[in-house]
Amino acid sequence: MNDAQKVVFLHGLGETCDVWNPVIKQLPQTECIALDILRMKQSLACWSLEDVCTQIADSLTEPVHVVGLSLGAVIALNIAITHPDKVSSLFVSAPQAKLPKMLMNLQKTLMRVLPTKWVCPPRLSKPELLGVLDSLKDLDLTSQLAALSMPVTVVCGSKDKVNLPAARRISSLIPTAHLEVIQGAGHQWHVAHPQLFACYLTKHLAR
Repeated sequence: MNDAQKVVFLHGLGETCDVWNPVIKQLPQTECIALDILRMKQSLACWSLEDVCTQIADSLTEPVHVVGLSLGAVIALNIAITHPDKVSSLFVSAPQAKLPKMLMNLQKTLMRVLPTKWVCPPRLSKPELLGVLDSLKDLDLTSQLAALSMPVTVVCGSKDKVNLPAARRISSLIPTAHLEVIQGAGHQWHVAHPQLFACYLTKHLAR
């Protein structure tokens, strides 16, 4: 990729944009922007995938490389589908194109039983995050993935058994996609292994 290395990072549901700081520190030559996808609106009560994607796309004055994990990966895929002119490439970790009911129910159960500090970013509540999950219940990007033409790297930890099947399927549906399974890594490998995450991202940007 010969265009400017400007990268936008999108975090997962129970995180804030600060989660990307250790990864960004490994990329001193890259212009990095980490967005807080749960604070695009004043209230999460009116949060929607479409609105967030539109807000992010409208804020971009030029095409960028988009990095997303989990919910951030869903948003990244949707931006690439709806605003392909704003996306130079995609690097998506643990993505989903269609949320299985089993996964939705598991996430909701864990969110209800685990302590708030374990599942909620600061100043956000469990009901607010459950509302975000509910807004995604009809998500299905499957039929639109084949239209993507920008370079795409799909990554997933080998221990992330919940998301690995979806990562494999998504990579098979996107003509330009390349799959990387990170051996020994779990769902939040960007937190556990920021240097390794940055290494794979750098490899992607050099494609």
